[in-house]
Amino acid sequence: MNERQAQPGDGNSPLETIDTTGLDEEGFLKAAVEAIGDVKKTSQNTLEKDTFIKVFKYTGDFAKFKNSAMKKDAQTKRCEHFGGDAQAYLASLKANIQEEEKAYESSS
Repeated sequence: MNERQAQPGDGNSPLETIDTTGLDEEGFLKAAVEAIGDVKKTSQNTLEKDTFIKVFKYTGDFAKFKNSAMKKDAQTKRCEHFGGDAQAYLASLKANIQEEEKAYESSS
C-alpha cells in the first residue's frame, strides 16, 4: 500500500451542518443518518473515505449536542443552590460529574 502526503484540497468536501433547533436525541440521530446517506465500503470491507469522514463528523456533533444539553441542566441545578446551601451546591457538582462520566462511558 502506497501512502502519500496530504494535499491542500484533501478533505474539503463541505458537510451539512445539522440544525439542532427543536431536536431531541432521536431527531438528531435521524438527521445524522440522512446526512450520512448510504454507507459505502471498500473491497477490504472498511468504510470509504467520504463515508468515514461523515460518520466521524456527525458522531462528534452528536457528542457536542448531548453535552450542551447536559451542561444547561447542570447549570440550572447548580444555580438553584448557589449562594445558599453550600452542601447542596457541592452535591449538585458531584452529581454532574457522575452524569458526565456516565455519558462519556456510554458514548465510547
